[in-house]
Amino acid sequence: MHSFVHQAAATVAATPLRRPCRVLAVTLLLLATLAITAAAPATARAGQSGGQQREQPGEQPDGQTGEQTDGQAGGPVSITDDTGREVRLPHPARRIVALYGAFNELLAAMDLADRIAARTAAEEEPASIRALPVIGTHMRPSPEMVAAVAPDLVLQMEGRREAGEAVEGLRALGIPVAVFRVGSFGELFGVLRRMGTLTGEPQRAAALEATLRARLDAVAARVADRPRPSVFFEVRHPNLLAAGADSIVTDIIARAGGRNCVTAEGRVARLSEEELLRLDPAVYLLQRGPMNPEPEPPASRPHYATLSAVRNGRVHEVDEALYSRPGPRAVDAVEELARHLHPDVWGTTPATSTPDTGQVVPQQVAPTQTTP
Repeated sequence: MHSFVHQAAATVAATPLRRPCRVLAVTLLLLATLAITAAAPATARAGQSGGQQREQPGEQPDGQTGEQTDGQAGGPVSITDDTGREVRLPHPARRIVALYGAFNELLAAMDLADRIAARTAAEEEPASIRALPVIGTHMRPSPEMVAAVAPDLVLQMEGRREAGEAVEGLRALGIPVAVFRVGSFGELFGVLRRMGTLTGEPQRAAALEATLRARLDAVAARVADRPRPSVFFEVRHPNLLAAGADSIVTDIIARAGGRNCVTAEGRVARLSEEELLRLDPAVYLLQRGPMNPEPEPPASRPHYATLSAVRNGRVHEVDEALYSRPGPRAVDAVEELARHLHPDVWGTTPATSTPDTGQVVPQQVAPTQTTP
């Protein structure tokens, strides 16, 4: 820049002008050059600042990082699963194998059932997956059969050692696997959001979450300030197992306006009959499903007849698929249980087991009432 100024000044000086005019011309030229010199760094700084403020590819509005696209662009997506492992896909998942059935239900609720590539032997929901290839069981999927359907993503629920071994076998084949943990609705919604990322459909995931939250809020408004009866949830009998503090059942009970009388840590807790009698729950829930296929009515069991829940006819048989399976139907469980715990709020007569027979009486819903 200095050489340019000297050259310009020399050129002006050589021009045949009168001395006052020559001095004025040189002065004006020097002032203009200094102005340009001072402006250049500011312009460069502004350009750099603008580049820093532009949103980086994959940066999320909430400050979380990780590449994410809307699925239409087909770019890379990534999440961190509940084991702390990064799951990165070169494009949104189009062929998905869920080793835990509730994830199929979440995909279907997002209207993405067409991306389910296979199912486990026990899974039949949603109905559209029943004709799909079977790749083994939840705990022991066949790595070869999974690989044969060419999935770009496998979903698994964190659980027993066998489930972890299956995951490592699939990863050894180069198949991406995301492992999730769900013990509450908060964790369920966290899984839903990450499934939205992995499928390139965050808007669908957000819409489903908003719908489910609105239903939970509607129940919360109805049971607010109501007494919260103690509830026992039977997972299995005999060899009595109950829902523990870390089970989604505990959250279902709380959101329905009750409290789990079992406070032991873990998803399930082993209890003696003596401990159950000591707890003496006001409401007794027993699930029917694979874990408890033929539950015996509590009133017909030795010693159970003394329980307050049995004496007062507050025993309810419930569907294992709704209560013990953390998926979108867990919200159905909250709505159903709220009617059992607080029937006067909805004007319903809940299903009960009579103290003498223990037989379940079907729930009757007043025709003038509507589901919230």
